[in-house]
Amino acid sequence: MASGQMQKMPEFVFATCRAGSEAALKREVAARHGGWLTPAFMRPQLMTWKARSPLREDFVLDAAFAAVTGFSIGMARSAQEVVEKMPAQVSAVHVFPRVVEEDGVPPEEWARMDEVHAQISAALPREPTSPWVLDVILGTEAEPWFLGLHRRGPGSHPHPGALPRITLPAEAPSRAWLKMEQALAWLGLDAPGRLAGCNALELGSAPGGASWALLQRGMKVIGVDTGAMDPRVLAHPNFKHLRTTAGDLPRAALPAQIDLLISDMNLRPGLVLRYVERLAAFIQPRWLILTLKINDADVEAYLPTFLQQLRRFAPGEVFARQLHANRREVTVVSL
Repeated sequence: MASGQMQKMPEFVFATCRAGSEAALKREVAARHGGWLTPAFMRPQLMTWKARSPLREDFVLDAAFAAVTGFSIGMARSAQEVVEKMPAQVSAVHVFPRVVEEDGVPPEEWARMDEVHAQISAALPREPTSPWVLDVILGTEAEPWFLGLHRRGPGSHPHPGALPRITLPAEAPSRAWLKMEQALAWLGLDAPGRLAGCNALELGSAPGGASWALLQRGMKVIGVDTGAMDPRVLAHPNFKHLRTTAGDLPRAALPAQIDLLISDMNLRPGLVLRYVERLAAFIQPRWLILTLKINDADVEAYLPTFLQQLRRFAPGEVFARQLHANRREVTVVSL
């Protein structure tokens, strides 16, 4: 078969999600796709839908409450079964666990994934020019492997399962460290030295987990928050604390150019976007990383509206994803 060409289109699509977000993901897909996609196979953190009419190769589920989405191509219990079920050539194989804790996957669980990855890699030829990535999702030892395909593209996560191999370190000032590291991995900004010397402005910085992550990567960080910062963050020579609110932030206190604008404010998304839009017009950031709080059903239903609002002024394409380190929130990036 030609590189990238699907021999036979699947009838099902799949999505993985953060623990506890299954209902939100189901509501989002129902609102976006109506009765065209009907729920099918469901397990904790994994759902599939059957399409009532033929799917196209360029179809993308595009769900903010999903971690990974793609076409469902069945189950397998061995590498040979995987080869037999493949409808297209793939350029990469992603093996990751179905059940993921919010603070990351332990090394012993990744070792199980790596063993399966090695088995499949030995049996399945790769085609480097293919846009397709094989997703192999592992549940318990007794469960068959779940197989999916997703197409590489803008906004797709480069790591298997949208899971960079990091866990929350004990010394981190807060869980915001893990959220920031996962977001940087999604943007492709996590390579060593990639952000050294760049400037960041963080709205809602206390107590400093995200700022700490950026400082460790060699960035210069301005943190905006009325709350107290971790003493280690305050003592860092590349950190400046502005103890004020985003609404009262004086432009004179900011440089003319900020590379990365971040918000993790505990405010309703509409207000967050108002502050971010005002600042973005002045500092013209290259990238945005925003954590939008989804605390009730009304805010959840308006999420597509918020994304459209952001697209009016964002510096690049806008993508939304609930990373595994998120809780009742969604990470939105522009790159």
